[in-house]
Amino acid sequence: MKGRERLLRNTAKVRRRRIGLAVFGAGVVWAARAALADPGHHFHNKAPLYGLLGAVTVVLSLIALLALLWPFLIEVDAAGLTLRLRGFTTRLPWESVESLAVVKVGENWDRGRLELRLAPGVRLRGRSAGRHDGRRTYSLLSLDDFTVDAEEVIAVLRRYGRGRVDALEYLQRQATRLAVASYLRGDALQADPRLADYLADQRRIEEEGSGASTSSDLPDGR
Repeated sequence: MKGRERLLRNTAKVRRRRIGLAVFGAGVVWAARAALADPGHHFHNKAPLYGLLGAVTVVLSLIALLALLWPFLIEVDAAGLTLRLRGFTTRLPWESVESLAVVKVGENWDRGRLELRLAPGVRLRGRSAGRHDGRRTYSLLSLDDFTVDAEEVIAVLRRYGRGRVDALEYLQRQATRLAVASYLRGDALQADPRLADYLADQRRIEEEGSGASTSSDLPDGR
């Protein structure tokens, strides 16, 4: 549809990772059973615990695999977002979206994750909500689990969501990582064009907001 862009999950990539985790868990269960059967094994006493952890890993991985049977889709346009999650479709006007930020996973910025924060009284179907400052927040998907690059995901969301989309810290971390890698290779250091474009766009948004505020403060003149 004209004026609307889609962001899709790379289901094959996510499936491979979850299958790998399930296989790892099954391997832990097998190794734990072998250790439990051998009284002289170094991990004999801890084998029940390791076996339990392995079994939990397998179960959670299988549940996560089943969740992939439902499509994941974000449609973005000038009026708002349409999200299709676990069989539910929710339309969110931009006025109901307080922020759409890229946040780190644990202490790791390598796989930044989209987090949606909604206005009071607004809910997203198909996802359980967290809480932040009294607002509902929803964890959506890691940036590298989309079918396009992380920077393209950010660009699409910023194109329509403008200042509601916050990816500054993520891009700064990525720029720092690339700069360190360039330095270690002996390459000349250069500004990250993706971060530069983001900052330039942010300045335009702030200038537009400042101009609109100034215009509204002018006397009517009638």
